[in-house]
Amino acid sequence: MERRAVVRYLAVLLAGVATEACTPLRILTRSFPAEFQHDRELVERTLRAFTAAVIPGFEPGNTNPARALLDHRYPFAAYAPFFAADLSRRADDRFAAPFDALTLEQRTAVILAGLDADGTTRKLYRGAIYLTQVAIYAGIYDDSAGCALIGFPGRYRGGTISYDDPALFLPKPRTSRGNAA
Repeated sequence: MERRAVVRYLAVLLAGVATEACTPLRILTRSFPAEFQHDRELVERTLRAFTAAVIPGFEPGNTNPARALLDHRYPFAAYAPFFAADLSRRADDRFAAPFDALTLEQRTAVILAGLDADGTTRKLYRGAIYLTQVAIYAGIYDDSAGCALIGFPGRYRGGTISYDDPALFLPKPRTSRGNAA
């Protein structure tokens, strides 16, 4: 075998090993299953299951809970197919089932495994969790509806600003008439 052929063979072998072992390289070379690269419904279904795992008790109703993860105005959208593929791979390795078919406890175990992985994967998982929580709890798409999970009534609608139970939030008055002095 010629020296050039050996070097070329070793370079291809090294690139293949690095692609399987190194998350940033796998993302850049898009070396994850093709169905996640081309099937948006599969990615969306996997991300909805992820949302149900990180926001317990959330009932999506008419909204798509994975909308923020797929929104191209946020940088995470570029990584969403890889992230969905990673969730699915970890679910298949651990439970021999797709991520969206797992129970809540199994999904949680898969997510925890992602959070315990290498630094890039850990950042990706943390970013997905954070963006999902902001989207649901803060209502970044529909803040008028609020979030019943945390008792957030939604945006200010005019009128007087008040609390339902002011004694719970405001300090006690200093005099019997409620004056501070």
